[in-house]
Amino acid sequence: MKQIITSIFCLMAGIGIGWYFGYTRPALKAMHITQEIQKETGMSIEDMVKAVPDSLAAIKREDESVAYIGLTSIKMLDHGNTEAAEKYLAYWVGSYYRVYQTNGDTNLIAKIKQAATTNPEIAAELAKKSQ
Repeated sequence: MKQIITSIFCLMAGIGIGWYFGYTRPALKAMHITQEIQKETGMSIEDMVKAVPDSLAAIKREDESVAYIGLTSIKMLDHGNTEAAEKYLAYWVGSYYRVYQTNGDTNLIAKIKQAATTNPEIAAELAKKSQ
């Protein structure tokens, strides 16, 4: 009888501890993340839920653009046209720089400027004015 009571007590303690660490802690963490997002964006949970499909669609379009640029560059390189591939990629680097030079990723902007010191194609793209 003593063993049965001890076993039941241990089982209940295990269930309680598992529930606490397996459910409540992750749920609490998710709640804190949601509250931080609400503070930063000023959006309600309902607004965030409504915005998810648009956000996922925007991410998909960005991923498709990057894949298209990569695929086009690889085709140029496969045909041995390294000059055209370099010019094509430099265009996209310069395009990012022209749009985001004042408010983009500072590390990336610095790397682009550094690359322009050794690569004439990138330097030419950076010299172009924003359109």
